[in-house]
Amino acid sequence: MPRVKSPIKATALLAASFAMAAPGIVFAQTGSGSGPHYHLVQLSVESSEISRERFREETRAIRDCGDARDVGEALGADIKKNRWVPAWKIPKRVKAVLKDVETGRATDVFSNEPGIMRVLVICHRY
Repeated sequence: MPRVKSPIKATALLAASFAMAAPGIVFAQTGSGSGPHYHLVQLSVESSEISRERFREETRAIRDCGDARDVGEALGADIKKNRWVPAWKIPKRVKAVLKDVETGRATDVFSNEPGIMRVLVICHRY
């Protein structure tokens, strides 16, 4: 940081530094809506391509989002990344499941449409 002799210049420099950093800090602290925000990865497979038991077994081995990607690719899953998802945008039923899942782990297998099995992996909670 440059040496500043004038208290007015020092105050202006400090204010400018804070103004550049503050939006990220304030946004990270307050976000929008209530509750946590999530970085999620969803793996979806057709039930005609893989048994429920195998899908469950493979996804239980997931420990982080890198694992989720690797497992998804090995299974031929559709992989969707959803970053910065506010809790208020998540359906209540899914939110109830996510609160009990450890970061880096997958939910139990679920389906909200015939012929498709899914899991969600929590990469980060903010």
